[in-house]
This record gives sequence, structure tokens and C-alpha cells, in this order.
Amino acid sequence: MTDLRTTFERAAAGHDADYERGLADAIMRTIADASKVTDTDAAVVRTGEAASALVTCLAIVLAMSPSGARSPTALRQTLETLGKRLRQRLAAIERSPRMQDIVRRAFHGTGTSGTA
Repeated sequence: MTDLRTTFERAAAGHDADYERGLADAIMRTIADASKVTDTDAAVVRTGEAASALVTCLAIVLAMSPSGARSPTALRQTLETLGKRLRQRLAAIERSPRMQDIVRRAFHGTGTSGTA
């Protein structure tokens, strides 16, 4: 796993796209590792549980942000912004050839590597 630690100066300097990307990679690796089943060579991503756990983690992170949850209006604006970004990213990922290939092979049985 890549070490995401950095200096206080860099952490306080504002948005860090490299840190965000590394954090997302670490989260996805954790989900992939937790999805490996013990009785066969496969991973079963439990999407409902994973999504719920991510929402719980998001709530914890937002609760640590005084600006994001300071008032009902600020919280609503934060959630609207996050919702918009989620919809945009989901649409982009669904359009990606790599994701289309994963879904086709895993759920529709039309790939060459087997099905889940």
C-alpha cells in the first residue's frame, strides 16, 4: 500500500488531487481484499454493504468538517454538491470501456474469463 502520509503544510494547503487519488485507490483495494471469498478463487463485491459502509465513513468525515456540517443550510449544500459529483462520476465510470467489460463478463456471461 502506498504511504499517503504527508507534511502538515501540504495537508493544510488545500485540495490535493494526488492524495485524493491515492486515498480512493486504498479504499478500493480494501474493498477488493475484503471481497475475496474463502472457498473459491473469486471476489464477491457486496455492493449494498460496501455502499452502506462508505456512507457511514462519509458521515464520519463530514462530521469532522466544521464548514460542511455547521448549519442545516451548509449541510444541505454540501450534500447537494456531493450528490452532483457522485452522479457525474457514476455516469463517467458506467461509460468507460473497462467497466462495461467487467459488467459484461461478470453479470452477463459474455466474456472469455468466466462469470461471477
